[in-house]
Amino acid sequence: MSEFVTITEAAARLTESGEKIDRSTLSRYLKQHAEAGLMNADGLVNLEALVEHRSENIRLRARSTTSAARPTSTSSASGSRVTQNDAAARDRMAVAEMREMDLAERRKELTPVSEVDQGGRDAIALMASAFERAIDTEASALSLKYGWDERTLRLALKEFGRLGLKVFNREVLARLDAMRRDEEAGLQVSQIDSEGAALQ
Repeated sequence: MSEFVTITEAAARLTESGEKIDRSTLSRYLKQHAEAGLMNADGLVNLEALVEHRSENIRLRARSTTSAARPTSTSSASGSRVTQNDAAARDRMAVAEMREMDLAERRKELTPVSEVDQGGRDAIALMASAFERAIDTEASALSLKYGWDERTLRLALKEFGRLGLKVFNREVLARLDAMRRDEEAGLQVSQIDSEGAALQ
């Protein structure tokens, strides 16, 4: 299945594979070859099709072969030029990524961590309320079905629900607090890892 990525990500992937290209150059290439269907309607690039298209239409690494044939005395000078070019490319990519984030924010595609935090707290409160309402009905039904004491069942179910919500509450709040700390520190929000995903 094809992988669809942003133009910035596609440029970064091509650069990692040895083809030095920045976002603006790749964007021009995609516009010039729009008929090839390398992008979808959402503006995402079909990475596999792009790599195949460029391999068929561009002589890659021609410059690197030429530079390898240069005398050794100029290698240090060309190395410094490559470093400056790489730094400039990284700078352009960073600016492009910031612009993409600004655009996503204006399109309401990003959700502030504070909203996620409040939504999580509200969800926990709603869940606790739903458990409380369900306990009476379930205690009565279990009492009739198994002949157990309804009052004892109600107490046991309340304790079970309280312990479950306590574990759930602790896990969710810890993750929300970590996300908020990352945002306040100006870092990219950490993805929730799989550790502790199964609540016990």
